[in-house]
Amino acid sequence: MKSIFYKSGIIIVCFILFSSFSLYSQTIDIKNHNNQTYIIKNYNSSKSAIVPVYGSENITVNNNISQVIQYKPSSFNWILKFTAAGKVFKDISFATTQAGYIVTELGSVYKTTNGGDNWTSVMNLGFPYYWYGVHALTADTVVIAGFNNQGNINSGVVRWSYNGGATWTGDINLHIPNGVGWLSKVHFFDRNRGVVSAEFSGGMHYTTNGGKDSTGWTYVQVNSDLGWFSGNIDADANGNVFTTGIHFAHSTDYGVSWVSGVPADNVFDGGVDFADNNLLLGLTGGGSISPSVSGWVHRTTDGGQTWGARLNTFAYPIRSVKYFNDTLMFAIGGNLYQDVGGIYSSTNAGLNWNLDMSTGAEMFSYDFKKISNDSIDMWCVGSTGSGSGYIGKLFKVRIGYNLVGINNISNQIPNEYKLYQNYPNPFNSMTKIQWSMYNSGNVKLIIYDLQGKEMVTLVNGKYQAGNYEIKWDGNKYSSGIYFYKLITDRFTDTKKMVLLK
Repeated sequence: MKSIFYKSGIIIVCFILFSSFSLYSQTIDIKNHNNQTYIIKNYNSSKSAIVPVYGSENITVNNNISQVIQYKPSSFNWILKFTAAGKVFKDISFATTQAGYIVTELGSVYKTTNGGDNWTSVMNLGFPYYWYGVHALTADTVVIAGFNNQGNINSGVVRWSYNGGATWTGDINLHIPNGVGWLSKVHFFDRNRGVVSAEFSGGMHYTTNGGKDSTGWTYVQVNSDLGWFSGNIDADANGNVFTTGIHFAHSTDYGVSWVSGVPADNVFDGGVDFADNNLLLGLTGGGSISPSVSGWVHRTTDGGQTWGARLNTFAYPIRSVKYFNDTLMFAIGGNLYQDVGGIYSSTNAGLNWNLDMSTGAEMFSYDFKKISNDSIDMWCVGSTGSGSGYIGKLFKVRIGYNLVGINNISNQIPNEYKLYQNYPNPFNSMTKIQWSMYNSGNVKLIIYDLQGKEMVTLVNGKYQAGNYEIKWDGNKYSSGIYFYKLITDRFTDTKKMVLLK
C-alpha cells in the first residue's frame, strides 16, 4: 500500500501499487484499486491530477478548506444550463450554434440541439469506458476519444457516429510503443486531417484519411522523455497545433511533425491558446494539487519562444485557457477534490482577472461559436468531486464584446506611422480606432479617462507593418471625454474621443 498526503484540505489516497514510470523529476504512477486503473501525474514534487477522477471512493476531503474563493460581480453572465448526477464532464464540442456534445467518464455522451438549453443521452456504456475528448465535425458526424480502463495500458480508444449519436462504431484501438496510451483531446481540421492526444505519454496520433480505423492513424512521439500534456490544445485551420504540459510543443503541418521545448512554468503548464488573429500572442495555465493547491497563467508575445512571469495566481489549478483577442481572455479550472473551481476573465490582456463564476466544480473544457461579429456563445464543462458526489456541470454565456479583435484592413504597407481619429466620434457605445505602421514592432494602445487614469489596454503585442483597426466598446463606461494613446517602438501619439450615452 502507498499513501499520498495532500496538505490543502488533507486528502489521503491509498492504492495498491501496479507500476510506475520515472522520467527525471516527472513520474506517472499507475495504481490499481477495485479493478480500476488510476494515474497520478507528478512533476517537480508537485501533483497535478489523479485520473480517472470518477469512482475514487477512497479519496476523502477535510471540509475545513483553507482557501476561500471570494465571489465577485460577474463581468460576464454565466448561467448553469445542465447538470448530471454521477457524471464527470470532461470535454465539449459544438458543430453549430445549436448542435453540441458532452463526453464524460464512465462512457457517457450527451447531445443538445438547442444551444445547450436541453440535453439528451446518446451513449451510456458505464465502466470501463472513459471519454476525455470530443469533436463534432457536423451536427451528425462526431468523434470521441478516451480509453478502456480494463484494456491494454498502451492503448486508447476512438469511436465515431455519423447519425448524430443514434449509433456508434466499435472501438478503434490506437497503440503507442511505450507508456500510457490513453487518449484525450481530439481535433479535426477537415474531414480527412485530424489529431488525437495520447497526453499521458506526450504523443500525438494524426490521420490524413479520416481516421475511420486503426490503420488510418500514425503515432508521433512529440516529447522524447514521454513528458505528459495537460489541458486544452489549440489548433487552427492552417495546420498549427499547440500543446503543453511538461513541455511546450508546436506543429505547423497538422500534427505530422513537432518541435518540443521548455514550458512556460518551472512546474508545468495546463492548456494553451493563441489569439485568434495573431499567433504571437498566447496564454497558458497550470497548477498543482500537492504539496499545495494553486494555479497560474503565463503570457507570450513572440509565439511561445519566451514567456512572461506568472500574470496571476489562483486558488486552484487552471486547466484550460482561451485568448480571444488582444484584450479578452478566459481561464478555467479548479480542484474537484475540494469541490472548488471557477471561470475567470480578463479584459486587459491578463493584467487583471475577475472571477466571473464560482462554480463549485473543477472546470475542464470549453467550446464557443460565433453568433455575429460582436457576439459569441461559450460553454464550459466540469464536475464536482467525491466530497459532495460527482455532478457534471455545464455553464453558458453570451459574450457581447470586441470579439472581432484587431483587423489588418489593407494589404498595402504604409509609408508612415499614423494614429487616426476614432469613428464615429462622439459615439454610443462602439467606436473604431485605426493606426498605421511601416515597420514591425511592439504596439500598445491604451484608453485613459479625463484625469489620465488608465482604463483599458486594447493592444499590447508585436505586429507586422500594416494598417490596423480595432473596436472599443464603451458600454461599461460613463459618458465623458477619453483619450487613446498609441505607443510603438518609433512613434507615439494621443487623440481625444467623446462617449455620449
